[in-house]
Amino acid sequence: MNRTRSFLAAIAMALTTLVQGLDRAAGQEIALTPMESREVAKGYRAEALKLKSVINDKGEMIGRISDFIFGKDGNIYAVLEVSDLVGPGGHLVAIPFHSLKLNDPRGEIVLPGASQAALGKLPVYLSSP
Repeated sequence: MNRTRSFLAAIAMALTTLVQGLDRAAGQEIALTPMESREVAKGYRAEALKLKSVINDKGEMIGRISDFIFGKDGNIYAVLEVSDLVGPGGHLVAIPFHSLKLNDPRGEIVLPGASQAALGKLPVYLSSP
């Protein structure tokens, strides 16, 4: 969980710096300190997580990661495709990324306490262009 939090903190810091930098001169450089670079390297690549199955803490498949949203509020959301048969007929829901457990000993992505029925009751995520 510490790796996930470190990864999220590094992304949030980089995004905050980037957004603040947009108001400044275009020539300003954004750099990571060596310690931050090492922490980022220990994290998870979005492409490696995309399309991975998500299970609950009972081991039941509840969805699949479809995408990630980087909110203007600094939060990161995982977009899950949820249905009885995960596939083209599923609907999308957005959940806070920090809710996912990525360091499960089984190597699975876990959303503790979730079920397909509970996720099915969440508002459908509609992507904007």
